[in-house]
Amino acid sequence: MQRRATVRDVAAAAGVSQATASRALSGNSSVSPDLARRVLAASRELGYTANVMARALRTQQTGTIGVVVPAITNPYFISAVEALERVLADSQRSLVLCDAQNSPTVEAERIELLVNRMVDGLVVVPVSRDSAPALRAAAARGPVVQFDRFVDDTGTDFVGADNVDGVRQAMNHLRSKGARSIAYVGAKPTSSAASERLRAYQELAGPDELSGELLGEFSTEWGQEAARRLIACDALPEAIMCGSDTIAVGLLAVLRDAGIGVPGEVLVASYDDSLMGRITSPRLTSVRQPVDVMAREAVRLLDDAPSDERPPRKSIFTPSLVIRESSGGDSAR
Repeated sequence: MQRRATVRDVAAAAGVSQATASRALSGNSSVSPDLARRVLAASRELGYTANVMARALRTQQTGTIGVVVPAITNPYFISAVEALERVLADSQRSLVLCDAQNSPTVEAERIELLVNRMVDGLVVVPVSRDSAPALRAAAARGPVVQFDRFVDDTGTDFVGADNVDGVRQAMNHLRSKGARSIAYVGAKPTSSAASERLRAYQELAGPDELSGELLGEFSTEWGQEAARRLIACDALPEAIMCGSDTIAVGLLAVLRDAGIGVPGEVLVASYDDSLMGRITSPRLTSVRQPVDVMAREAVRLLDDAPSDERPPRKSIFTPSLVIRESSGGDSAR
């Protein structure tokens, strides 16, 4: 039987010390990316597999990160989880995903479950402001990073995108296409993402542009209901800004069934640039959040958790607008 490769074998093959190889294999961020890649390449060539249970007992680390999202049915959260998984794989770590079912109570149960299973840290997209107690309790036991949405006074880091700037880009684009009345269809402001996008619309739209706000939840069903309400009005707005792609997809379906042309009769822009928005007809103009960069930053912050010497940080990244057919853009993009 062939002898099982050891860390010493990997270190020799990579031309590094055993300590460096061990740190690289455990995902320690102190190892430079080039060295880490060299060590990981050597480990693959040798067929090295770590004894996870032994390492967990020795280092008090499991190599696993817990991730909790409000709803795994939301394509944007799926893309965020995929980005996190890619970053963690670079350091031979994995993730455990939990669905909070849009409930702070379920979310608290999932967070406690993950902490009790001794994950090395948590990345949480909070359901709402009511998520604060569970986040505070988790942060007292290990590293926690809030992702995409933020709840104050939890002692945790945050990674997200600038929602105000994203809405500004979309609104300016709709104006450039000649829209003089813009309605907003979004979620009730129970989360930071929902409230910031709504506030941005209210602050950025001129008095003559405001054409009503319809607030429900981040769901396709709400988008459908909002579209029916808009159709029932005396006149449609010239443009509709949606707070998420999930809302916009439902809205587009009802407009299409009613024979209302998009972008011919009404322009539509959205937020998140998820896969579902790229395959609708017409394809959605949408604000893209830099999830790959955000995921990388979230993992970096997990490895450098807040302490007495380092207060919690907020890392805010700039989104970009992807222009497609729903606002009269280039269908090739």
